[in-house]
Amino acid sequence: MEQRNDLLTGEPFTPSRSDQRFATRENQIRYNNNKARQKRKAKAQIDKALDTNRTILKRLLGDKKDIIKSRDFLLGAGFHFGVTTHKIERNGKLWSCVYEYILLHTKDDQLLISKA
Repeated sequence: MEQRNDLLTGEPFTPSRSDQRFATRENQIRYNNNKARQKRKAKAQIDKALDTNRTILKRLLGDKKDIIKSRDFLLGAGFHFGVTTHKIERNGKLWSCVYEYILLHTKDDQLLISKA
């Protein structure tokens, strides 16, 4: 078999399998951990805002089916309006979602908050 270079260290090695890309198992683990760390770091700011939003909505809704709160109230609670997980259309209206919670902008800067 021909020599290959380890993807992590760049060191040359002779593979024992045709699909081997790393000289050692430890190099493979370190390489994949580095990739996962970079991915988590890139998403950290958004994930933190989503978690904050979900925590706020969960606390506000509690055991209720739905509630209405003002935009200013949610801003004061630390809610990040630019960060949602997805949008859904229900009854001809577009709802913003934060995981299992849905928000509908109503009149006078009010938001109807419900659990999907």
